[in-house]
Amino acid sequence: MTRFVSFNINGIRARQHQLEAVREVIDPDVMGLQETKVHDEQFPLENIESLGYHVEYFGQKAHYGVALLSKVAPIFVQKGFPGEDVEAQKRFIHARYEFEGREIDVLNGYFPQGESQDHPTKFPMKRAYYADLMAYIDTLKAEGRSLIIMGDMNIAPEDTDIGIGDVNAKRWLKNRKTSFLPEEREWYAALMSRELTDTYRLHYPESTELYSWFDYRSRGFNDEPKRGLRIDHILCSSDLVEACVDAGISYELRAMEKPSDHAPIWSAFDLKKR
Repeated sequence: MTRFVSFNINGIRARQHQLEAVREVIDPDVMGLQETKVHDEQFPLENIESLGYHVEYFGQKAHYGVALLSKVAPIFVQKGFPGEDVEAQKRFIHARYEFEGREIDVLNGYFPQGESQDHPTKFPMKRAYYADLMAYIDTLKAEGRSLIIMGDMNIAPEDTDIGIGDVNAKRWLKNRKTSFLPEEREWYAALMSRELTDTYRLHYPESTELYSWFDYRSRGFNDEPKRGLRIDHILCSSDLVEACVDAGISYELRAMEKPSDHAPIWSAFDLKKR
């Protein structure tokens, strides 16, 4: 079984205990991290390698940042989108691995949050990120690549992914706050039209029980039922759908002391299935 994890860690240097727990509880073969919040020169390389992982990282001081941890060394790595300005926010990393004789391309992104549909720069940045990703995916699909696309995508694509209550959800829409605006859902639908499948919904198509992000301030994780959004996703290309045997969201790891505001999400594949 080959396991993939996506985890917005919200500061890698503050969450070593959660990384160790992910390794112990889920034991992923590949783990994509978002919001590492550390410049490459300060990346805690030794701590990660002590867990038995190769690591590729792409970060900047205090904000954003992504990394890919893997039990096997990658055979190809791309940091940032091709042609991206060197001053661009560090939000995307892609690596190719070989598992069970199959090459698997893992694309890991920390998608812009966007803030509000009225924001003059943040919302257009989110739109552009989705467009850049789709263009990049189109190139890989033309090469016949098997794809895993993961990350904090900052969109709850269906109403079943919204767990903040009807009153809050209506207020967010009225205020044009991002996460499930109609325009954002159009971007997500366009992404999925690349013959991609949401691995969680593949196995739990109607579930409204699990979410991946919980606001610190309102302590949504501590409530019952919990109040959150499912905005972190692991998608796979059509050739991997039959191999995907399960997926989930780890509340056990979100319940730890001093956690990220996101829960790790995971998908498991039997890559011997062709």
